[in-house]
Amino acid sequence: MSVNHETEKYNLDDAPFNKVQRCAVQLMKNDLRLFFTLLCYQKISTPSYYVALMPYMGLIVDGIEDWVNAYSNSSKHKLNLPTFTDEEEKYYSEMRKSIKLFEKGYINLNRILYENYTKSDMYFSSLCKPIAKHLRLYDIYGVFYCDSVPCDNTVLAQIVTPFFSYDKTDEEKTVEMAKIGGEYISCFNATEPYKIISDFNFTTKDYCGFVKSPFGNKYNYKFLLFTILCQINFIVYSVDKFIVDETSTKLRFAYILYYYLLSLLPDIKENLKFSIIMDNKYYSDDFRNAMAHYKLGVSLKENDIIDTDPLFGLTQKLFGEDYHTVKNNIISELNKAGKQIQKIIKLAY
Repeated sequence: MSVNHETEKYNLDDAPFNKVQRCAVQLMKNDLRLFFTLLCYQKISTPSYYVALMPYMGLIVDGIEDWVNAYSNSSKHKLNLPTFTDEEEKYYSEMRKSIKLFEKGYINLNRILYENYTKSDMYFSSLCKPIAKHLRLYDIYGVFYCDSVPCDNTVLAQIVTPFFSYDKTDEEKTVEMAKIGGEYISCFNATEPYKIISDFNFTTKDYCGFVKSPFGNKYNYKFLLFTILCQINFIVYSVDKFIVDETSTKLRFAYILYYYLLSLLPDIKENLKFSIIMDNKYYSDDFRNAMAHYKLGVSLKENDIIDTDPLFGLTQKLFGEDYHTVKNNIISELNKAGKQIQKIIKLAY
């Protein structure tokens, strides 16, 4: 994502927001600061990090654009902020959809992963000489690591990348689509980077060629569970641990994953006979909607607001617990689920 420095900065402080709306704007600013942080530390956060972040980038940019439109359509005061072109609308709609991948259930998730794994196998084998193809001396997928912890894989990356194609990578279009995010960074004055752990080692490794996959060269259920593990680890390590400062973005990302995993895990048990347990005490459609759409006003009224709380009292209103308790418990539940999956697929790291 690149900041468009030609965009005139719009002063949101001048807008006649009510107190709840100002809280929503602050949450948007917090999220955009994560993007800006990655721009400031590009030598540390590799391109693979940006790909792993794509579902959440879609969630943020699409969510902000939708909020801006909704406000301008319902208020006499119109916000002088960028909105989507038709092309951007399609692009970010596809990107945002990938945040709901686990909502599709085990059968559909397995089909989608199998189809993309097969496409990867066919593509990379087609680049080989016949003998190398016969001996399967080619890589099928790559894994993105935070230190030694797997946080993404290239089969999943195909799914979350809008309009992905092996035949042509349109880097210019990707840059063009990222500009609106950069403009929002400027407009929301989200230009203070968070502190990070600078010695995190982000790397990638390819599998199924000379480096054999721990799950075999043919797609199987372990790869599906490994993909879930990657998404859990991305939140636990590459976001929560990598970013030192506490920010509402951490709970927002973690909760979205937690919410959709809770609906997927019973389906996995039914189909694979493996029990992966997470406490569902925080399952809430109202909280999920607030985390996904910046619509705090659905649950939070002005007299509910706690100015010193990262989510302004939303967790207190819906769960009776402060932000830090809820956030730490959600991260703990994700971490526990990851450890269970790691044990099932016998993956050591």
